[in-house]
Amino acid sequence: MQALLSILALIGAAICLYITVKCFMLHSDIEEFHATCSRYLDEIQEVNKELDEAEINLRTLNRTIELTNKIASKINAFLDKFAF
Repeated sequence: MQALLSILALIGAAICLYITVKCFMLHSDIEEFHATCSRYLDEIQEVNKELDEAEINLRTLNRTIELTNKIASKINAFLDKFAF
C-alpha cells in the first residue's frame, strides 16, 4: 500500500511539474505576444500621426485651390470687361 501511494505521489508530482512547465511556456508566449502587440500599436500610432498630418496638408491644399479659383474668377471678370 505504501508503495502504491508513493507511486501515486510521484505521478502527481510529475503532473504538477508538467503543468508548471506548460504554464511557464504559455507565460513566455504571452509576453512575446504582448511585445509584438506593443510594436504594432506603436506602428499604428505613427501611421495615424502621419495620416493626421496628411489630412492637415490636404485641407491646406484645398483651401489654396479655393483661393486660387476665386482669384482666377476675378481675373476673368476683369479681363471680360476689356473683351472685344
